[in-house]
Amino acid sequence: MGIVEKQAIRNTIISYAGVALGYLNIVLLFPAFFTTEQFGLIQLLIGASVVFALLSQTGLVNIITRFFPFFKTEDKNHSGFLTWVTTITISGFIAISVLYILFRPLIVNAYIENSALFVEYFYFVIPLSFFTITFNILEVTARVVFRTVFTTLLREVGIRLLTTIGILLKIASVIDFNQFVYFYLFTYGFCSFLILIQLIISKEFKFKIDFLSINRTKVFEMLKYGGFTLISSASMMIGEKLDGLILGAMAGLSIVGVYYTYLYIATVIYMPTRSLNKITVPIIAGMWKENDIKGISEIYRKSSLVLMVLGTIIYLGIIVNEDNLMFFFGRKPAYADNFNIFLLLGLAFLIDTTLGLSSEIIYTSAKYKFDTLFNIILLVTSVVANLILIPIFGGVGAAIAILITFVIFNFLKWIFLKLSYKIQVVSYKHLIIIIIGVTTYLLNFIIPKIQNVFIDMAIRSIIVSVFYFSAVYIFRISDDINNKIKKYLRFHKS
Repeated sequence: MGIVEKQAIRNTIISYAGVALGYLNIVLLFPAFFTTEQFGLIQLLIGASVVFALLSQTGLVNIITRFFPFFKTEDKNHSGFLTWVTTITISGFIAISVLYILFRPLIVNAYIENSALFVEYFYFVIPLSFFTITFNILEVTARVVFRTVFTTLLREVGIRLLTTIGILLKIASVIDFNQFVYFYLFTYGFCSFLILIQLIISKEFKFKIDFLSINRTKVFEMLKYGGFTLISSASMMIGEKLDGLILGAMAGLSIVGVYYTYLYIATVIYMPTRSLNKITVPIIAGMWKENDIKGISEIYRKSSLVLMVLGTIIYLGIIVNEDNLMFFFGRKPAYADNFNIFLLLGLAFLIDTTLGLSSEIIYTSAKYKFDTLFNIILLVTSVVANLILIPIFGGVGAAIAILITFVIFNFLKWIFLKLSYKIQVVSYKHLIIIIIGVTTYLLNFIIPKIQNVFIDMAIRSIIVSVFYFSAVYIFRISDDINNKIKKYLRFHKS
C-alpha cells in the first residue's frame, strides 16, 4: 500500500495517543475537577463553533481536496490556488459572523432558561470558530501534498495536550474557569500557527498574492462545487452536532456533559476511519480523474472490512469493561444509569465506520450533488428524530436519533454506489464479523470477575482480543489484517 499504509499507520498511532489524552481529559479530569455544567458549556461551545466554522468555510475543505490536482504546478505557485482559498475563507467567516450577531436574540432566547452560562460566553464562539476554520483549511492544504502526520499530531495530540495543561493549571488554582475557557481558545490558535509554519518550511506552496494566474472559469466551477458540498457538509455536520445543541436548549448543560462523555468514548470506534481517510481521499480523487472505478472499488472493499474488524473489537472492548469504566466515573449514578447512551452511539459509529469511504467516494465523483442530497436527508432525519426523542428520553433519545439517522444515511449511500457505479462493498465476510463479535461478547460472561479493576480490565481485554483476532485470522476476513498478524508473529519468533 506504500504511502497510504505508511502514513495511515503513523496517523493511527498518533490518533490513539490522542485518544489516551482525550480519555485522561474527558473521562478522568473534567468529571473530577469541573462541574457537569462547566463541562457541558465547553462541549456546547465546541459544537457551536464547529457548525459556525463549517458554514464559514463555504465547502473549501472539499474544494481543496477535489481541485488541487488540477492546479498543482512545479513552480509551487499552483496557479494562485492558495490566494483564492484565503480570500474565500475570510469572506465566508465575515458573512457568518455578521449573521451570528444579528440572530443573537433568537439564540439567547433558546438557551437562557436551561443553559444561561452559554449566553455569558455567546461571543466567545466567534474567535473559537475563526481558529477552527484556520486549522481546518491549513490541515487539508497540508493533506493534499501528503503532509498529514504533523497535522494529525497537532489535531489529535497537540490540542488535547494543551487542554490537559490548562486543566492542571485550573486544578492548581493558577487560573480560574473563565481563564481556562480563554486558554482553550489559545490552544486552537497556537496549533493553527504551527501548521502554517509547517507549510512554509515544506516549500510546497508560494505564499504570495496572485489573483491573475488562476482561471476565472475554474474559480466559478470551484464555487459551484463548493456550494453543493457546503450544503452537503453543513447538513451532515449540523445533523451530527444537533443532538448536543438541542440537549443544551431543552435539557440543560449538565446532561450535555454526561452525553458528550459517552459520545467521546464512542468516537474511539471511528479513529481508524479518520486516520485512513486522511490518506485515501486524495488518492480516490486522483482515481476519479483517471476514471479508475475498479481501483476505487478495491480500496473501498478492503477498507470496509479492516475498519469493521477494528471498530467491532473497540466496541466490544468497551462493553465488556462497563463495570470497570464506572469505577473511573466514581460510580456516579448519572453515568451508570445512562450507559445505554454509549451502546447506541457505539453501534451507530460502527455502522458508519463499516461504510466509511462512501461519502468520500461520492463527493469526489462527478455525481457529487447526490452527496448533498443524502446529507440533507441526514439533517432532516436528525432534526425530526431529535425533536421527537430528546423531550421523551433525554440523552438516550439523542443517541437513538443518531442511530436511526446513521442507518438511513448509510443505507442510501450504499444503494447509490451499487446502482450508479456497480460498487458493492457488503459481502458475507461482514456477516462473519458480526457472528464473531456476538460470540466474543458471550465469551465475556464466562470470564471470572476480579475485584481489582485494573487487573480485571487487563485480563478481560486480553482474553477477548486474542479470541476475536484469532477467529478473524482463521476465517481470513481481511488479507491486510492477516498479513499484519503474520508479520507480528514472525517478528516475535525471530
